[in-house]
Amino acid sequence: MPILTAPQDSKSDFRVPRNTFEECIQQIYKDLDLAEQYLPLDFENITSASQVPAKYAGKTTIADYNRVFGAYNRQRMTARIVKGIRTKASLLAASPAFKGGTTVTWTKAADDAAAVLDLNGGLSGIAGNGHVWYAGSNASEINGLSAGLNPREMLWRRNVSDANSLEKDNYPPTLYGNGRVNPTQNLVDAFPMANGYPINDPNSGYNPGNPNAGRDPRLGLYVVVNGSKEGSKGSIIYTKKGSTDDGLNAIPTSTRTGYYMRKLLREDVSVDPANSNTQKHYVPYIRYTELYLAYAEAANEAWGPDGKGSHNYSAREVIEAIRSRAGITQPDNFLASISSTEDMRKLIHNERRLELCFEGFRFWDLRRWKESLTEPAKGVTINPDGSSVVSPVETRLYNDYMLFGPLPDSEVQKWGLIQNAGW
Repeated sequence: MPILTAPQDSKSDFRVPRNTFEECIQQIYKDLDLAEQYLPLDFENITSASQVPAKYAGKTTIADYNRVFGAYNRQRMTARIVKGIRTKASLLAASPAFKGGTTVTWTKAADDAAAVLDLNGGLSGIAGNGHVWYAGSNASEINGLSAGLNPREMLWRRNVSDANSLEKDNYPPTLYGNGRVNPTQNLVDAFPMANGYPINDPNSGYNPGNPNAGRDPRLGLYVVVNGSKEGSKGSIIYTKKGSTDDGLNAIPTSTRTGYYMRKLLREDVSVDPANSNTQKHYVPYIRYTELYLAYAEAANEAWGPDGKGSHNYSAREVIEAIRSRAGITQPDNFLASISSTEDMRKLIHNERRLELCFEGFRFWDLRRWKESLTEPAKGVTINPDGSSVVSPVETRLYNDYMLFGPLPDSEVQKWGLIQNAGW
């Protein structure tokens, strides 16, 4: 897009050509660098004049400093959050879909990620409950959030509010929900076994006749499968045909894939009209798990699975910590068997798919990786006799030019911009 660094008015020249991607990314860095100069690392109160930053020494009082930079302003933009945003920008720029148009390297992306992760304690900063940050099992932490404080998993988040709309939208019909988000068989198959091996690996122990047994614990945390318990009363959900309204395509709000979404929902919420309640929820802007995965991805591309650059941890060590937290059996023999950048890349991409599922990342990740966007969405039909068939439920039609989206036509007309190829 055109880079505009001055206010526009009715006399401005709107027919300005687009800047290059490189120019845009460098302008983003300039803006972030400038923001970081003026912002505190965190908004926290000080108690003595010696804590006033040098650039403000002698120019303010403790009370005035706290009024501007104190805890009252938590969740506003900080230098720490700026470092997270820089990480996201660098990861995007270094990725295959964009690397041809920029000088940003995987090394810079890894260094930028490490800059914020080191402030979080490196590997020791990985939150033990970060993979269930949203859940009713984590209720004491969520309910205790106040005064803008963050859980260990969160770098930046929205406000906490009492609600049950997510549960109304996504609980199965027998729990008075609308069953809107239906995980695909594609995602379910991406969860490895509890021993860490992919289900198509001979060492996995996967049993097609009992496909959900012995799986990565995250499958049960994030997806409702046939026979799962869900809701405030631990009701059993049957997705097989001919069972209940939760069965495949039984009613308009039933699952289309044989699965329901569990992640993001608080199962201590009831939306039964006769006995409904709400619980505290919040939406993350940037989770630390995202940043650890960004470091792992960039570090692997820059230095291989075990390279550390100038930092204290490798891609392998980050992935080991995340998988261990998830409940993968240790030692993680599958992870230990990986020696090449290519194989580690596949694992990191998959871990990102699992850890960040249903949070709006997957589509954009596939585009920046230049991976296929046309794989059909699959589901499973479980028959009353227990037999099952996997089949496509939705086709995906994307051409190569769709890796880059269109500019809004109104902006093209207003500025006289060149539209992206294909649109």
